[in-house]
Amino acid sequence: MRTQLEETLDQLRKQLADVESLDPEEREQLEEAVNEIKQSLDRSEVSSQSLAERLSEATAHFQESHPALTNSVGRIADMLAQMGI
Repeated sequence: MRTQLEETLDQLRKQLADVESLDPEEREQLEEAVNEIKQSLDRSEVSSQSLAERLSEATAHFQESHPALTNSVGRIADMLAQMGI
């Protein structure tokens, strides 16, 4: 599960880099959440229970305009939930 999560996080980072029309504040929120998840995985102590919620909230504003980003964030949130986060 961890490997799949890391791959999905990398995919989301690439998508964020390719999307030019994303609001800077929304981009920052997503990037911060991705970085926090990655850092937690690097320390082998994923502990923030609000990460999945923050990811979902960050995508609420651009679900229709950026479906690929929304899909990736949804997969990450699902994986975090499956890991008990």
